[in-house]
Amino acid sequence: MSHKILVLEGMTDRGLQVLKAEGFEVDVHKAMPAEELVKIVGPYDAITVRSSSKITADVIAAATNLKVVGRPGVGVDNIDLEAATRRGVIVMNAPLGNMVSTAELALALMMAVARNIAAGDASMKSGTWDRKSFAGVELCGKRVGVIGLGRIGREMAQRCKALGMDVVGYDPLVSPGLVERIGITQLSLDELIATSDFLTLHSVLNADTRQLINKDTIAKMKPGVRIINAARGALIDEEALLAALEGGRVAGAGLDVHAKEPPIDWRLAKHPKVVAMPHVGASTHEAQEKVGTDIAIQIRDYLKGGVIQQAVNFYQLSSELYDQVKPAMELAERLGAFVGQALPGKPERLELGLYGEFRDLDLKPIVPAAVAGVLRGSATGVTVVNALQAAKERGLSIVESTSSAQLSFANLVVVRYKTSEAELSVAGTLFGPGQPRLVDIDGVEVDAIPAGHVLYIKNDDTPGVIGHIGSTLGGRRINIARMTVGRKPGSARAVMLIEVDGEVSLETLEALRRIAGVKEAKAIRLS
Repeated sequence: MSHKILVLEGMTDRGLQVLKAEGFEVDVHKAMPAEELVKIVGPYDAITVRSSSKITADVIAAATNLKVVGRPGVGVDNIDLEAATRRGVIVMNAPLGNMVSTAELALALMMAVARNIAAGDASMKSGTWDRKSFAGVELCGKRVGVIGLGRIGREMAQRCKALGMDVVGYDPLVSPGLVERIGITQLSLDELIATSDFLTLHSVLNADTRQLINKDTIAKMKPGVRIINAARGALIDEEALLAALEGGRVAGAGLDVHAKEPPIDWRLAKHPKVVAMPHVGASTHEAQEKVGTDIAIQIRDYLKGGVIQQAVNFYQLSSELYDQVKPAMELAERLGAFVGQALPGKPERLELGLYGEFRDLDLKPIVPAAVAGVLRGSATGVTVVNALQAAKERGLSIVESTSSAQLSFANLVVVRYKTSEAELSVAGTLFGPGQPRLVDIDGVEVDAIPAGHVLYIKNDDTPGVIGHIGSTLGGRRINIARMTVGRKPGSARAVMLIEVDGEVSLETLEALRRIAGVKEAKAIRLS
């Protein structure tokens, strides 16, 4: 099946080639208002968007086929993440491609503000030779406070260290161990702003960071501080900054981003102590090429094989860790899909256990995969993104466990599922790359490939049952691709898994249930 992709605000030629090479149908449009976007998004599986278009809740609601939104670059504040997550839509960004370009521009703004370069250049261009008015300060030996220690913040910090600056940082979302490894002293926000000669902002924009730089925080700053912002304009209360520049508390500011873009009130951008740029931190040939290509590759890989990279509303894993955890995620999802379709009743409890080589894997991305599998049979639109939320809404409790106990298999995923009417336990393993197996159903050993269309039959362990089942399917021209039969020692019950080539009708299922000895027959579809 070909996927339809909407590209807004342009993409690199190389990125477009990545998508078109897969046979995807790609439509390229200019940026448009959300009310116009709502009218056209219905058939698209993926959207890529830069900063000028907004993916609102209304847009997401109208995009009935939408699976993924891609943002070349870092910021995703023009995308309604809550609405996307609720719908199960993955939101990806491409944070690596423009981090060097943005950090370099922030450094350039810092140097320009420190040495009054813009004002001196304007004076020269007016034909005035004035050496006395543009005396500046050195960066070497000065303290720079880096607010936000994500990738771009860390890139900026390394460049400042190379210039001989005393680098301190603040970021409540970054582990102290990471900050220590890169050689940055982490301070409280109050201590950082009170002692820094320069402040450079690299934080995400959210409810906690909006107008982080305001009248109160500026009052705590060291007199003569210089502020750089190449992250998001709304991190700064612009009226408060303007007043501080006028009053001399802030000696200068370098701004690539603004609360409104383009500004409605130009007083700050035109202020003589401000070096202003029109949001060009990522606007280098190298960065645009890389982020446009990166996001195209990420979308291609997700639509083709469900590979999740750089998702901002799912668990962040490096490509190396994702390669390790993805097989367990896929196996857990298929086992979840099996029990979810096998059992009737209201969901009550799901237990997920990892054993053997799987026990050291991070459970965080594996649990929602299993939950998505369980709920997908009874609810539409459930993905790994919104699976835990969907489980909470349905009253499904989740229990996780790992164990190093000795097993017959090198690795094992066990899913135990309980509903208001029944419960079932299944186990699966990987024999090798791309070789998943369902190996246990309620203590009955089996050997089945958990993929495609599977008939799940519970029957008495008596002669003739298997023959009658085969005859019934053959008489309806249903081909048996593979069959596994298991029985629990000491009991009179058996389990049969029959892999067939396509869907099995309700009429055929009823015919199977009428066979003497057959206790249950269900058609299950696995990815």
